[in-house]
Amino acid sequence: MNRKGCDSGFFILLGAGDPKVQQIWQDAASGQFELVMSVISINEVLVVLYRQGKLAEADGFRSLIYSSPWVHIVPVSISIAEKSAGYRHGLGLSTVDSIILATAVEENCGELLTTDRHFVAADSQGIVKVTLLA
Repeated sequence: MNRKGCDSGFFILLGAGDPKVQQIWQDAASGQFELVMSVISINEVLVVLYRQGKLAEADGFRSLIYSSPWVHIVPVSISIAEKSAGYRHGLGLSTVDSIILATAVEENCGELLTTDRHFVAADSQGIVKVTLLA
């Protein structure tokens, strides 16, 4: 199956009702591809919602993600941690972003959907295709 990695920004835009991201979500729900997310993104999205005082939205996010069979949540494995270290060093990414990138690569995603421009370096080096959402 075709797979697309998603960084935390994808899910923040989904919650904000971004039309482009909502269409991607619907395409995944219809079986066109699977969305892959690092478990680290759950932490990042929840922190954003908690800081904004959006506790109900945090509960809704968890329910949505955990109940959507087209979303594959990936824990940090030894292989992902090792790849992440290389990306952190070689691309200058933060630990969190290097884990998200390593997860997409480890899970054979053809694309990484992101709001973070610093992932473009991974695209220019042929690591994974990067699609900027905002």
